[in-house]
Amino acid sequence: MKPKQLDPQIAILGVGQLGSRYVQGLLSGIEPLGIWIHDPAINSILKFDSWRATYGIDIGHHSLRFTNNSQESPDHFDLVISSTSADVRYKSLNAFLDGKNFDYLILEKLLSTRLEDLEKLSLLVQRGKESWVNHPMRLFPHYQQLKTELSGVGRIEVVVDGSDWNLASNSMHYSDFTRWLTGEKLVDLDHSLVESQWRQSKRSGYLEFTGVLKYRYSEGSELVMESRRITKNESPSPLKFSIRTSLGEVIIKEGAGTVQGSLLKESLQGKFLLQSELASDLVREILETGQCALPKFEDARDDHAIYLTGLLDYQRNILGNLSETVMIT
Repeated sequence: MKPKQLDPQIAILGVGQLGSRYVQGLLSGIEPLGIWIHDPAINSILKFDSWRATYGIDIGHHSLRFTNNSQESPDHFDLVISSTSADVRYKSLNAFLDGKNFDYLILEKLLSTRLEDLEKLSLLVQRGKESWVNHPMRLFPHYQQLKTELSGVGRIEVVVDGSDWNLASNSMHYSDFTRWLTGEKLVDLDHSLVESQWRQSKRSGYLEFTGVLKYRYSEGSELVMESRRITKNESPSPLKFSIRTSLGEVIIKEGAGTVQGSLLKESLQGKFLLQSELASDLVREILETGQCALPKFEDARDDHAIYLTGLLDYQRNILGNLSETVMIT
């Protein structure tokens, strides 16, 4: 019989660059946690120690264990965090949770690379009390203040423009930001200006593209994102991020953490927070209240479905690729 776990039990599936930041953040918290990591790349004590050294993991007063056999871990988790790549998200979650139950679930984006897996995830999350998707821009205090100040301005246009900024993998963050800022639902995606020459992304086995994506929301707001392909000798241009309305404009400089424009009473200052800086407070809020500011799974799923459907349509009709999978992450 497995011993009863007294501290909150957290499982993290996938502890590469992003998953490791979750671990770092959780270990910075005051309240002790039981943290279980599960990743196919970590299958021995030697590799576990190497992983800890690579990411500078200091366990402190918490418990941190890895498992390559889900049967070795508790039968119940207070929270499960999926930070694997999108193509294995459902499969890895379903296998790990076989015979287990959980209260809460946080999923990284993209949710999946297949519509079929998106539907399966919809059934899986119903086993818990609540599930969210990690679009963390909602958690930034200066963006929360921006949302308050923009309340009541009516239809807006969000514009994100730059060169080679990983449009395929990052676009859903800005889509969710626009949904949250406006309170409108995503209703349409125009992918007609995506360039047909997709290429390998920095992550092996996945694809990226340049071009333009246009999103339309239920009350008329829009999001336009453009990523321009740069030539061999060309320097990349910084990302431009702005919000336009009939009453004025707001310019957001993510790197500098500034929000400025005629729509605001005064300039806003904040920091683009890393996952390691967000995780502890986020998880504590979930464990204490059962709520958090991240988008609920159902809302994010609907947006992901529109995005995947659009890319599959483009892949089929423009690229001649009949696969039911879009290899982006």
